[in-house]
Amino acid sequence: MDYDLHDDAPIFRTKGFKPTGKGGRPRLPVPYTKDSLIDDFADLRRAVFGKGEMRRLMDMRRTGAVEANAGGAPVEAIAAKMANSIDQNRKLQKTYMPVNIAAVRAADEARKIGRRLLGSEQNKLRKLKLGTGKS
Repeated sequence: MDYDLHDDAPIFRTKGFKPTGKGGRPRLPVPYTKDSLIDDFADLRRAVFGKGEMRRLMDMRRTGAVEANAGGAPVEAIAAKMANSIDQNRKLQKTYMPVNIAAVRAADEARKIGRRLLGSEQNKLRKLKLGTGKS
């Protein structure tokens, strides 16, 4: 880019308009509004992937949040990255950080280990009660 972006400057801008032979007024690129960004994203998505593709702009944010969460990033860091209050808002967490499959799998593995440990302790106690085991 031929200019510097400040920390709070919008990074997504419209393409603007240059008049063609048919006329029209030139328009400089301007920061997107919420609605115009969504509309342009949908147009681009259809052009690239076809009419059947239904990904939305929020899906990219969700993917990033899910990946960061699975990688162990604290929710406060994810909130800073997403520039919102996801760390303080359960509704945002449910939207952008649905069930973390990696955490679910880790919990399942931990349960298996715990079940084995508890089972071996129970077997030791049974053997002691029956007088067949050593303490």
